[in-house]
Amino acid sequence: MSERAIKRASEMNVQADFMYCMDMLNETGIMVVPGSGFGQREGTYHFRITNLVSPSGEMASTLESLKEFNESWHARYA
Repeated sequence: MSERAIKRASEMNVQADFMYCMDMLNETGIMVVPGSGFGQREGTYHFRITNLVSPSGEMASTLESLKEFNESWHARYA
């Protein structure tokens, strides 16, 4: 995670992975859970995803949307 993203999250008084997950939800409708809620190691960032609603046939398009969001989000905070 870039220092710029970490700084922005700090300004918002949230964990950087939480900010990432909320941005993903707001921009794509994909809901994931920030790793900070599971005791991730300091200085690491991740999320957890579970497909409970979408038909499995739509998983490929969901993952493509996730990939596009991820690339866009990281470019925004590069």
